[in-house]
Amino acid sequence: MNAGCHFLTITIERVDYKMKILQIIVLVIHIFAALGLIIAVLLHSGRGGGLSGAFGGSSSSMFSGSYVVEKNLDRITIVLGIVFAITTLLLLWLLAPK
Repeated sequence: MNAGCHFLTITIERVDYKMKILQIIVLVIHIFAALGLIIAVLLHSGRGGGLSGAFGGSSSSMFSGSYVVEKNLDRITIVLGIVFAITTLLLLWLLAPK
């Protein structure tokens, strides 16, 4: 009977160790997503200026390179926001008291 308890203890320790590694990985991804999101939001336009205005572009036409950069910055911001939301929920689930 005692050997069974020992096996259960080893199994629980392995699962706990894997959960700690998962927590650290999700936390690191969360931190990078948060920093990237901050940078992406700061690069966005305030009232029409934005990234193109910061680097000297006066107009944002569809055929200029600044339009493409703004569009890609929008996409990056959306992806970072989704990653941030998912990692927030994962951390809530992983760090919740059992």
